[in-house]
Amino acid sequence: MSTRPELKFSDTTDERSFYRKFQNLPAQPEQTLRIVDKTDYFIAVSQNAKFIAEQIYHTNSVLKNNNGVEYVTMSHAVMSNLLSMALLEKGYKIEIYDKNWELTKFASPGNIESVEDLMNPSELNQSGDALVLVSLKIVNKNEGKSIGYCFINSNIKEIGISEFLDNDLYSNLESLLIQIDAKEVLIPTPSNELDPDYTKLIGVIDRCGAVVTEIRSNDFNNKDIEQDLIRLLGDELIFSTGDISNASLGLSSASAILNYLGLLTDDSNFGSFNLKNHTLNQFMKLDSAAVKALNLFPSSKSTNGSKNSNVFDLLNHCKSIGGTRLLHQWIKQPLIEIDEILQRHQLVGCLVEDTQLRTSLHDDLMNSIPDIRKLNKKLNKSIYANLEDVVRIYQFLIKIPEILELLESKINETESLELKGLIELHWVSPLKELMNPLLKLQELVETTVDLENLDRHEFVIKPDYDEILLKYRERLDEIESTIRSIHADVADELGLDPEKKLKLELHQNHGWCMRLTRTEERSIRGKSKFIELQTVKAGVFFTTEEMKDISLESSEIQAKYNKQQRSLVKEIISITATYSPVLEKLSLILSHLDVLTSFAHVSSYAPVPYIKPKMYPLNSTEGKTIVKEARHPCVEMQDGVTFIANDVELVKNETEFLIITGPNMGGKSTYIRQIGTISLIAQIGCFVPATEAELCVFDAILARVGAGDSQLKGVSTFMMEMLETASILQTASSNSLIIIDELGRGTSTYDGFGLAWAISEFIATKLNCFTIFATHFHELTKLSDKLNKVKNLHVVAHVESNSNTSSDITLLYKVEPGISDQSFGIHVAEVVKFPGKIVSMAKRKAAELEEYNDNKQDPYVEDKRTKCSSDEISQGSELLKKILKEWRNSIDFEKISSEDAVNKLKELVNDQYKDQVENSKYIQEVLEL
Repeated sequence: MSTRPELKFSDTTDERSFYRKFQNLPAQPEQTLRIVDKTDYFIAVSQNAKFIAEQIYHTNSVLKNNNGVEYVTMSHAVMSNLLSMALLEKGYKIEIYDKNWELTKFASPGNIESVEDLMNPSELNQSGDALVLVSLKIVNKNEGKSIGYCFINSNIKEIGISEFLDNDLYSNLESLLIQIDAKEVLIPTPSNELDPDYTKLIGVIDRCGAVVTEIRSNDFNNKDIEQDLIRLLGDELIFSTGDISNASLGLSSASAILNYLGLLTDDSNFGSFNLKNHTLNQFMKLDSAAVKALNLFPSSKSTNGSKNSNVFDLLNHCKSIGGTRLLHQWIKQPLIEIDEILQRHQLVGCLVEDTQLRTSLHDDLMNSIPDIRKLNKKLNKSIYANLEDVVRIYQFLIKIPEILELLESKINETESLELKGLIELHWVSPLKELMNPLLKLQELVETTVDLENLDRHEFVIKPDYDEILLKYRERLDEIESTIRSIHADVADELGLDPEKKLKLELHQNHGWCMRLTRTEERSIRGKSKFIELQTVKAGVFFTTEEMKDISLESSEIQAKYNKQQRSLVKEIISITATYSPVLEKLSLILSHLDVLTSFAHVSSYAPVPYIKPKMYPLNSTEGKTIVKEARHPCVEMQDGVTFIANDVELVKNETEFLIITGPNMGGKSTYIRQIGTISLIAQIGCFVPATEAELCVFDAILARVGAGDSQLKGVSTFMMEMLETASILQTASSNSLIIIDELGRGTSTYDGFGLAWAISEFIATKLNCFTIFATHFHELTKLSDKLNKVKNLHVVAHVESNSNTSSDITLLYKVEPGISDQSFGIHVAEVVKFPGKIVSMAKRKAAELEEYNDNKQDPYVEDKRTKCSSDEISQGSELLKKILKEWRNSIDFEKISSEDAVNKLKELVNDQYKDQVENSKYIQEVLEL
């Protein structure tokens, strides 16, 4: 049973010094944890200890007190859990100190390299997230905000630099942060934190799930940045094109991020980075609301444990870590170039149709692909690498010919010249080209590594690879032969079976020696020839002078042999590390194959197989999104769900704006989200859940969904609605898709409806993009009378009245043309068994409001509306409150039955309040109802 380590000090002076140094540290920044590395364990004190007790141990009982300061200790395993939770989930920064409170390591969500060796590898790989750090410099100009950025992905040694114009709401920045999957954002420390621009910027970064780090404004400068980038990229011509040299704000951002990461202090970084040409408009734009609305990724706050509750988990049947990473990237970077989309569709179609090819790749070969990125990092830090890492790469390389053979067979079998060309272009040619130089690596491993010993999990160099090693090995074999001969002679002398009674062993302390069982030890007693070494429960270890001498020689030669082995292993690791760029490219090709195989697998094994959609390019005159029997891919995979498919029809200049009304829980939200989800997965290259599909390529999917607020940041529900909607209006083009699920519900009914109408009319007349709007404002449906491009749909519900004047509602989840004139909210309350009195009151108040607005007869309560004055209602309400409060305080509901509780209330009314109740006109009216 494992126990937590104890905090120890050499003496009292050392202890006092430890806490005094802690007290003298600079103020601890927010969202930062300070940990002390005690080598064998870790310690956290003060507020850090409390955080760890609550978040990791889930109890304060682990807290201890020393010198008035609370502390907690952690094992290496607990520290690994803390780093994963703090850095990858909660966005904290970590400072690790030595026992003298000198800072030794710093890590943040976008910069975890210094602590990766302390973390569990499975935690780093399971989500597929990239670890991207980005720095921003923003300058206000007449035409808008000019934003320069530099992002670095240290995992794949990638740098991106550019700049773009943005609006006051930072809509383009939001799309960029989502596309590059930023985990941390560096910005200059503001002169005024109350500046509205600063508040908006922080809000956008926060919505994208990134952490803000403020650094000195002086770090954003262009001094020596060109020389620094040339050293990291190893390319003196990178500034010759003018694209980067003209991005002065981007270069300033690059200077800040290089300084923050300290990349120039490590010579191994020179020439190891690649320049990434990332432009904002090369992929579909997604806002943070769309990422959440379409359930693209698992949420840490989600209580739904279903694997297929989000798009990433649904599509992730990848067999390699590289494939999982690439899928994560593709979902945030849907394509907008029609040719690239169609190429992916054709390759997926090939894998869907050829079951044998798909199964062989998915079930057999993709499993053999290791995490090349992780292995490359270990090999380049040879201090952590070993021969097993080299062997894993070799075992992966020898599988490539099998993959090539399958793909080439497919080329020979298919009649489509276009498909032949795509398989050759994307897979076969790159694999062949990359495998040519890797054949030398494969040959090196086969020549140097003793592959016959792999079954025993031994990773050693062949002795005959090196003359010195061979010489040592031959002498060791001779010694072993001599020792076995001595063992046989001793067995004969003692008359013992050498296999059962007298064991020959290579002891970790005594070297070569012999062992007798305790019952046989008398056979060597009194014989000076035999030297006893140790007596243990398993028996008696002993030797002879001859064996002792030769065993000593064996130990000395074995030490020399091991040293020579280590030297050769280090050399082989160093050679293998030079192949890192080629291996990384090879990994990307196979990851591409893995993701498309996963798409084919999902498309084939869905409850109803997915189909290949027909796609229309951006700005097409035929722009349309027509889907027959569309299904939500995640919802249909849930247990116990029989999905009701619905058609979707959006056509340019004909049907561009759909208004959907109908009951709560009737399927409005699912319907509008499934259109966005189908469009997105089509643009990343997957087939779609429908029987027929014609889809236009969208340049953006923008959403305003749900009623969320951010109380800690002082942002109300209505403010969030308005911020998200304003961002949509600034970002959307005629080629965008807008999804709105309720709008204007965060304010008064009249203000909300007015805003919903105005925004809808603006989108329909000015933006002219496809929009789907689910609403309970039934009056909004009249917009279709004014604008021909607006069409009304409703989700069907069947309401059947019964003899008790209540009604039963059946939700059919079917979307049909026309208007629903009710929201059925009260019906839904009845379905979920709300108390009858609450439902009756709700019907009465709804009817009163309806009569107030429309001067219609109350359909629910007819003449039962209150006839009391305001004063009578107020006085009656106060009396009711007083009676009920006194009743509540007089009984214990846990110890009394409902019937006795009601009798107690009657007694209270009849004994103390009878006259007041009888004289209250309002209470009497309530009792009649």
